[in-house]
Amino acid sequence: MYLKKWENTFSAGDADMIQNWKELLELSALILGLVNGLILLWNFLRDRPILSIHPIHPEVYQWFFSLPSGQYHDQVTRKFGFLLYIGIQNKGLRDVALSSWRLNIKSINGKLRELKPYTIPDPKISIGDNIKTYPVLGIKSPNYDGRILIKSGDSISGFSYYIFECYGDQKWDPIIKQHKIKGQMVVTGVYGNRAITEVIMSEISLDKVKTVIPNIDTMYQDVIQIIEPTT
Repeated sequence: MYLKKWENTFSAGDADMIQNWKELLELSALILGLVNGLILLWNFLRDRPILSIHPIHPEVYQWFFSLPSGQYHDQVTRKFGFLLYIGIQNKGLRDVALSSWRLNIKSINGKLRELKPYTIPDPKISIGDNIKTYPVLGIKSPNYDGRILIKSGDSISGFSYYIFECYGDQKWDPIIKQHKIKGQMVVTGVYGNRAITEVIMSEISLDKVKTVIPNIDTMYQDVIQIIEPTT
C-alpha cells in the first residue's frame, strides 16, 4: 500500500515538472525569437542605405525660366522650365538604386505640384575658353553611363529637367519672389528610403538656357503638364 501511494505521488510530481519544463521551453523560445528579431532589425537599420541630397553650386546651377506658351482646351498655357544640378550620396552600408527623383513646386494658391524629370541631352556649359559637358541624372549618353545605383559610401550627380504648366487664373502659377522659386527635391530609393532637401532656383533667360541645351524650348512642345483648375 505504501509503495502504491509513493508511485502515485511520484507520477503527479513528475507531471508537474514536465509541465513546468514545457512552459519554460515555450518562454525561452519566445525570448529567443524576440532576441533574433531585434538582432535582425538592428542589422537592417545598421546596414540600410542612407540617402542625402544637395544642390551643387546652388548659387550657380539651379535655374528656372519661362518656356514658350502652349495650348490646352483652346486656352493659352503658361510654361516654366526647371534645370537643377544635384548630388546624391549614400552614407549607409548597403548599396541602393534610385527609383525616383521628383521636384515639388507650390502654386500661389497653395497647391503642391509633383514634377517628374524629362530626358535631355548632356548640358554643355562654357567655362573660360573651354566647354564642359555634364551628366543628366539617370540618362545614359556617349559621355556618361547614367547609373542610378549608388554603392555604400559613394555618390552620383547630374542635371535634372522639369516642366511646370498651367492656365487660367494667375493663382496657378508657381510662387516667384525676387526672381526666385523655392522648391523641394525628393529622392527615393528602391527600399523606400527617401531624402528631401530645399532648392532655390534663380530666374534666367531662355536664351541663356539655350546656350546650355540648344533646343530645350522645342523638345516637349506637345507634352501637356497641366494642373486642372477647380472651384
